[in-house]
Amino acid sequence: MTLLTTAQEILKQTKEAVIPSTIIGNNNANQILEAMKLAVVSASRAYEWQELQKEHTFASVASTVGYALPSDYDSMINDTFWNSTNNQKVLGPKSPKEWRWLNNSTASNASSSDYFRIRDNETQIFPTPSSVENFVYEYMSNLIVEDSGGTGQTGWQADTDVPVIDEYLVKLNATWIFLKMQGRPYAEEQREYDLAAAERASVNGARETIYHTGSLSSLDKSKIGYPDLVPSA
Repeated sequence: MTLLTTAQEILKQTKEAVIPSTIIGNNNANQILEAMKLAVVSASRAYEWQELQKEHTFASVASTVGYALPSDYDSMINDTFWNSTNNQKVLGPKSPKEWRWLNNSTASNASSSDYFRIRDNETQIFPTPSSVENFVYEYMSNLIVEDSGGTGQTGWQADTDVPVIDEYLVKLNATWIFLKMQGRPYAEEQREYDLAAAERASVNGARETIYHTGSLSSLDKSKIGYPDLVPSA
């Protein structure tokens, strides 16, 4: 569903008298457009949706501490930063206090681990690389909307744009936001969105199966009433 068709459906379902034929650039559609803007941003940030997950690789430069973040960077996915040259996890993010200790304490100078911090739109690495090494991490993209040609955008720019994440969630989110803007009851619509978002988050990107006994081959099926497999939430 596009921005236009989603907005039109919301206006119909909320019993609006006038259903516009355009949204972008239409002064009579300002409120529904604002609701759609808020909805796509807040829904996209509510969970680490697989549709927005990306991987970034870069090579270090000798005597260089900071490396630019990807142009569409929104946030880093925890525990995904690795020095792939050394096959070693890069520890962090470190707090400003910890970063100062790493850089100014003589005890830290002999560290065999890599550490990182995000500051001034850079990924900063300690110890300062002395040679070329390859690094990789996963992050969340801020390109939450796509145009009709599939090009990512940070927000709505045309009536034909579509959300990158689940369009139904964006619609539900925009519906209760729109009702709230109008001073109308919205609690049930908000509840519907919250339930749908929780359901989608539980299956987005698949779920890991937890083995109680450690491995599939070692499952003891003699334990009556003891579940073999439990899907993770």
